[in-house]
Amino acid sequence: MFEAIVPIVALLSVVGILVKAWYGRSRWARNIPVLSSDSGIFSTWEDMTRYVKNSPKVLSEGYEKYSKRGLFFQIPTPNRWFIVVPPHFIDEIRKAPEEFLSGQEAANDVQQAAHTISPIVQANKFHFGIIKSALTPALDYKIDDIRDEIQLAFRDEIGLSTDWKAFPMSMMAHRIATRTANRLLVGEPLCRNEEYLQMSIRYTIDVFGGADKLRAYPNFLRTFMSRFVTNVAQQQSIARKHLIPYIKTRLAEEERFKRSEKSQEWEKVKPSDSLQWVIDAAPNELERMPERLVYRLLHINVAAVHTTSVTFLNCMFDLSLHPEVHDELRHEITENVAKHGWTKQTLQSLKKLDSFMLESQRLSPIASSQMTRKVMQDFTFPNGTTVPAGSWVLAPMYPMCNDDQIFANAEVFDPFRFSRLREEPGEENRHQFVSTSTTHINFGHGKHACPGRFFASNEIKLLLAFVLLKYDIKYTENQGPPLPTWYDRSRRPNQLAKVSFRCRGSVGNEDDW
Repeated sequence: MFEAIVPIVALLSVVGILVKAWYGRSRWARNIPVLSSDSGIFSTWEDMTRYVKNSPKVLSEGYEKYSKRGLFFQIPTPNRWFIVVPPHFIDEIRKAPEEFLSGQEAANDVQQAAHTISPIVQANKFHFGIIKSALTPALDYKIDDIRDEIQLAFRDEIGLSTDWKAFPMSMMAHRIATRTANRLLVGEPLCRNEEYLQMSIRYTIDVFGGADKLRAYPNFLRTFMSRFVTNVAQQQSIARKHLIPYIKTRLAEEERFKRSEKSQEWEKVKPSDSLQWVIDAAPNELERMPERLVYRLLHINVAAVHTTSVTFLNCMFDLSLHPEVHDELRHEITENVAKHGWTKQTLQSLKKLDSFMLESQRLSPIASSQMTRKVMQDFTFPNGTTVPAGSWVLAPMYPMCNDDQIFANAEVFDPFRFSRLREEPGEENRHQFVSTSTTHINFGHGKHACPGRFFASNEIKLLLAFVLLKYDIKYTENQGPPLPTWYDRSRRPNQLAKVSFRCRGSVGNEDDW
């Protein structure tokens, strides 16, 4: 059966991509210049291919030619034409009403949630608010649970050897960060279940990788093609296996309290995890059905795990390549822990570590562009440039991050670049990893900024603090630099590069952890 359908799928793939690309070819504003490497008959197709293979290079070329002069320009991609907005108009994107420049439509496009998660999630994201209202605050009183899981995860994955031992960092970072996040999301013992852990890692990768692939197809083909170009269905099947019994048990427990007329007692003793937060936020009984709750939990998992895992991995590469900062970071950590213990206040006081993370993110962004919006109605920027309804706009984040006029000596990794800026009067609360501004758009900017960034920041700080206190690390010798690869706008960190660890003492020592 499958063999018989392969030729059909192949044909649909080719036809679908050609139709989408050709249709997108005509959707551009004729008053805005086009960045093109050629003027031949196939120039548009060649430019699309260039963008898919190396979007940072394409955006950087346009940035030098147009953006630095305050001009808009357009680029063709296999999905559509994009209008690239000059950096000094980023705040206009932020302020634009949703009915003109839609961040929600753009978010749906980036994640393709209807096809990679479920149509019910794309239609109603009632659960997403709990990332701000419940998940981030939970770190205040769950910090010891997170620390406990970090210690156990490193013991299992890295071990306690006092001899140097090399590990493929991508695999280790994803396993440790995902397991740690799941301690808060689903609790123990499920966070340590190997099959569930692998699902959490792979599903997050499949959602974003699958979305990149699906955007190349016309809308009417995406549901069908998702079965062949993504592994979402397989991962969701594993998720149901573990989550449905977990959900049913929780709902039954809640019902038992209610039948015994002990609802007020249930409010006092009910678990504090993502499942309970979603159950409590559900607007009706339909949304409390186990099958529907699975999709909500998976969506929260993607939001919590993706940024955390990838950023932690990039930080580990940079930490291993810059041993000269280790002692200074260790001193900052031990000094603040001695004053405040392991608390939210301590994490907020780690200004040098925060700066290190932000500098790592600046030079290793998750994507080449940000602030993507779909133009719902004609919108005119202050310089008179009008972007037409139906078009799409974005900001060229990658070249901005490498612009010497924005960041002095931008090509240099300066770990304490931002902590120094915070020492200036009036700048104490700016230039933070979780901050957003017109020059820091890794998490977006404005009301559509990533709500999971606060959770990611705190978890990454705890992970890096543990590494620094418990291990010596170095970039493993006799291998090239950890160069990434690009597909469309997405940056994929090096999957093979190794980092070497050597235990500094007993990882079980609770004196400083």
